[in-house]
Amino acid sequence: MNVWSDHVVPAFALGAALGAAPGPVQLLILNETAAHGIVRGFRVMLGANGTLFVVLATLAVGFSTVEPSPTVVRALRIVGGAFLLWLAVGELRTLRHASTRALVGDEPQERLGPTARGVVLVLVNPAAWIFFATTAAAVMAEASADGGRDTALLAALAMTLGVSLTDFGSALVGTGSRVLLGERGLAWMRAGLAVVLLALGGAFVVQGVRG
Repeated sequence: MNVWSDHVVPAFALGAALGAAPGPVQLLILNETAAHGIVRGFRVMLGANGTLFVVLATLAVGFSTVEPSPTVVRALRIVGGAFLLWLAVGELRTLRHASTRALVGDEPQERLGPTARGVVLVLVNPAAWIFFATTAAAVMAEASADGGRDTALLAALAMTLGVSLTDFGSALVGTGSRVLLGERGLAWMRAGLAVVLLALGGAFVVQGVRG
């Protein structure tokens, strides 16, 4: 058995593909980076990817058979959708009052910083938990069966690094938009991302209510 070719490299590739798929975390990274700079995007990544690794490591050390019930999935959809709606409405309100704040020099106090938002987006994302309970659990279980706990933890780290790599690309895109679009274009882009978050949040809530 070759640990790297059999488990680590495939886990890294899976993580990179997962991070490349547009989702709430990627949208938040883009938005925070475009609005406030790359450091804010990195803070979202720290929260989201740190939480991802904790869950994957938990699976790696022996909880790979845990599977959320349909009721839990419904609840996650509703709570997660509501959180996305809250983020989107907050962003739209921020854009609406941006000119007023610029005149008075006042910055709003955020209830959740970018790192905390990254953590919450993973914890309340039903798609993430379905992934943890199925694909991720299978990958960790296979790695553990072939090479033990150390191999499973190495696969968990590799998957997290893969996600982080593509999330870093989202941060770079957000940084470039500040230069290419200017303040007016940047505001329109942020508004567009907020609308997408509204749509995702609404879809999650509807799916949760309908079951």
